[in-house]
Amino acid sequence: MSSLDSALYAFTNAIQPVRRAWMQAAGTAFAEAGLSNSLATVVLFVSRLGPQTQQKTLAQEVGVNPAALARMLDQGETAGLLVRNEIPGDRRSKTVDLLPKGARLASRLEEAIAVLRSKLLADVPLSDIKTTIRVLRLLEERSQAHVDSMRAKGK
Repeated sequence: MSSLDSALYAFTNAIQPVRRAWMQAAGTAFAEAGLSNSLATVVLFVSRLGPQTQQKTLAQEVGVNPAALARMLDQGETAGLLVRNEIPGDRRSKTVDLLPKGARLASRLEEAIAVLRSKLLADVPLSDIKTTIRVLRLLEERSQAHVDSMRAKGK
């Protein structure tokens, strides 16, 4: 295996463990707010995506199937954090909005994870962070283009 192949292998194989470790670290902030990682993630994404976020878009962004998202949304509604609304003329689709309690919570969670990010990465040069973001987004873009191409070919 060439050194480039070894580096690419190490890079792509690091993605999932890094995500898992980050989610566990972020989960400490979520736990302090009394939320599970899954519900906290939903609240944060609804906040980030803005009002009237379509449920299918939210599921895609959170990275869960729609049935799993529905259970999380049930929990969020029960806790008074968010509300689902019908889309006029489309009975199958719904939008999700944060209620005031959910918006306040999202703001506190964003602050807590910003502090955590700074704590974990403060000594990493900004140029390294920008390069990492650029490379990860390029991998995302090219991976999605590959998947779309394969689907178009019926594979």
